[in-house]
Amino acid sequence: MNIAMKFLCHQAMAAIGKKTFRFPFGAYFYLTFRCNMRCSYCDGGSGESFPEMVSSEITPGEWRRVMAAVRPHTDVLLLSGGEPLVYDGFREVVADARKMGFSFISLNTNGLLLEPAITESLDAIIVSLDSLDRKKSDLLWNRSGATDRVLRTLEMLSGRAQPSVMVNSVILPENIPDVEEVLNFCIKHGFTFSAGPALDRTRPVPGLSGNPDFQKLIRKIIAAKRAGHRIAATVDYLKSVSRFRSFDCHPLLVWRVYPDGSLVYPCSRQNRTIGSLVSGENPETLFRTAAGGEFFINDCREACPLSCYMDTSFMIQRPLGLLREGFFRLRSFSSGHRLLY
Repeated sequence: MNIAMKFLCHQAMAAIGKKTFRFPFGAYFYLTFRCNMRCSYCDGGSGESFPEMVSSEITPGEWRRVMAAVRPHTDVLLLSGGEPLVYDGFREVVADARKMGFSFISLNTNGLLLEPAITESLDAIIVSLDSLDRKKSDLLWNRSGATDRVLRTLEMLSGRAQPSVMVNSVILPENIPDVEEVLNFCIKHGFTFSAGPALDRTRPVPGLSGNPDFQKLIRKIIAAKRAGHRIAATVDYLKSVSRFRSFDCHPLLVWRVYPDGSLVYPCSRQNRTIGSLVSGENPETLFRTAAGGEFFINDCREACPLSCYMDTSFMIQRPLGLLREGFFRLRSFSSGHRLLY
């Protein structure tokens, strides 16, 4: 089933108040929780940073079995971590994914280990950048010299038609002006821009909620989007996140698999898994057992303002908003630009 039909199915079910784990738009593979940086704001949803979340890691051969289980349900693969490039078998996983028919592969990375040979194998790359101020950024990341290296990586990627490049900023009370500078940097260099609030577990860090400077920044991001610049988030998401409004979350529009091959249910912020895919188990069977049927009830009231949950939920619950986003992307993105979210 193509992605347009998946949207229609989920929109139809949303209209009658139902949620299903079937017809995922993509699958996140967390290849590792390890990372070569120690960002001050890192939070995996459990109150621990990703590098502190202990997990065994499966081999590339075992990832092949996971991919075989996932591939019948989606051809979109989103590689994340931790820092996925510290996983020794990264290139093998990407090569195997291509052989198995994944047509869109993206990488979420801090950019420190990114090399030209890696970029050529991908359709989209998301690089973290929270400030252009080297001293402040290095302090946020707890890694001296990291910002210079990331900026050199972005210089390498600038001007390329493929892969698509998104720069993602984490918004904290102390870097709000810096994020605006990153926005302007992306506009200047033709990168897609994305930003979201730093979280403490499932809630925004202290100092963001009700902060007029934060709300002003979000308005500037919306204005940039309306002016035709490449902004990844929908207007609905940006308006909602500026006030941290609650929303009806659909966490299984994108599946997630942890470094040990276990399937996440219902979401990564709850840090709960329901079984391993290494043995070739059908993911839908595991979901069906956990949910007690074809549909599931998400009784979480946290409404964490992550775009990967909030924005995708809005896209199926607000068809007019999805049409508006389609218009923005037709105007802002070239025909060769491949960016899923």
